[in-house]
Amino acid sequence: MRKIIFLTILSLALRLTSLANLEVYFMYATFNSPSGSYLETYMSIIGNSAVFSPTEDGKFQSKIEVTMIFKQDGKIFDFNKYIIESPIIENLEQQKPNFIDLQRISIPNGNYKFEMIIKDLNDPNNKSYFLNDIINIDYNSAEMKFSDFQLIESITPTKNQNILSKGGYDLTPYISNFYPNNINSLSFYIELYNSDKKIEGEFLVKYYIESFETGKINEKTARFKKFSTASIIPIIGDLNISDLSTGNYYLVVEAVDRENNTLQKTKFFFQRSLGNINIEEFADLLSKFDIRNSFSGYMENKDSLMLYVSCLRPIANQDERNFIDYRLKAAKVDDLQNFFVQFWLKRNNVDPNSLWVKYKEQVDFVDKYYRTPINRGFQTDRGRVYLQYGAPDSKYISKHEPSAYPYEIWTYHRVGNENNRKFIFYNPHIAGEEYELLHSDLTGEVKTPNWERVLQKRNNTLYDHDVKNADDSWGSRAAEEYRKK
Repeated sequence: MRKIIFLTILSLALRLTSLANLEVYFMYATFNSPSGSYLETYMSIIGNSAVFSPTEDGKFQSKIEVTMIFKQDGKIFDFNKYIIESPIIENLEQQKPNFIDLQRISIPNGNYKFEMIIKDLNDPNNKSYFLNDIINIDYNSAEMKFSDFQLIESITPTKNQNILSKGGYDLTPYISNFYPNNINSLSFYIELYNSDKKIEGEFLVKYYIESFETGKINEKTARFKKFSTASIIPIIGDLNISDLSTGNYYLVVEAVDRENNTLQKTKFFFQRSLGNINIEEFADLLSKFDIRNSFSGYMENKDSLMLYVSCLRPIANQDERNFIDYRLKAAKVDDLQNFFVQFWLKRNNVDPNSLWVKYKEQVDFVDKYYRTPINRGFQTDRGRVYLQYGAPDSKYISKHEPSAYPYEIWTYHRVGNENNRKFIFYNPHIAGEEYELLHSDLTGEVKTPNWERVLQKRNNTLYDHDVKNADDSWGSRAAEEYRKK
């Protein structure tokens, strides 16, 4: 059975483990301030997994060495090395306490390769545990934007300022995005920047939970707060999730104006489980999972694994896409196996292979019909949309209109909580099958306001981008088909 060396429990919640069973949970979030942007790191060490050694007074304590390295263009930009000390215990027979660490690191905007090395200084085997990730920080003084989320385990008023203090409260971080059945509230901290430069007066911040698969809002969880504009607005939210069924969800926070128009919006992926399994048990399930017996395919061949992981991108969340986009090529076989197992276990921890088999059938389908000499089917725009949203309810295909490039209009009666959404693909090369997504009215997809003129480019100039409609062209049905209900 293959041991999980490094695993991502959920999105940015990372657990490091080894044969020595040291368990470390790690998350991070980026924020901005008048003095510049910064990174917060949150770490929890499971006490029973650490080695406690005698202190000078005959008691016992664990010491964990942490090294954080930030690199840009292959060069070290910043370096931080420190030791985390556990609470002291009287003897080794008593329960070893878990202990946490929070760091704030000033770091300017940019893309960084983040490397972390963790070592239990009391471990006689002297083993090290490694984590690698890509961190992007992008704040400016004019853009209205949310910070990352900090999940919260407990909130207490600040009596003496300390590393946990924010906005008058001490916020103990919750270092996972897995919520078992014994946790019935989801608390979070987030900041909104530069609202005073975009709007005037008061506005609302709404927060709620929506289904990961369908986008449907859970109305029971919806809450809102009224704020006056400011350069930085701290927001603490708490949602009751006692009625939330087992599944995958987004925590959503959005700022809206008086007309209920969305000004800024952000999401955070999490999982809810009403089973008896807790975080440690879920991690143990992953660590004991045998990929060779549980999934069909060439699960020990790196080329096959890279292909299997790549084809998951259309249905992956943003953090999973970051792994596929930035870390796939450098990943080892173990990393690829771990990612693949976790991806499907998060979606079905009873029979993950059944979901993979069904999805693989769809991947094979788009590869058959949309593959080109350049791209596999799932890498094309049509293949990606098919895998992400399913088969369209209707298609209009045009290859021989006299003034237009070859194009297809796909219609979906419902996607998430949106109705009658269209996708327009076109082939500006005319020859071959390299269709590109030109325009869609679905939230989050490509928007091209003057798509009619682009589609009819052979008979239309594009010098005036304020003109959206094409010139009257004989034989064109694109606008008619697009507007058809």
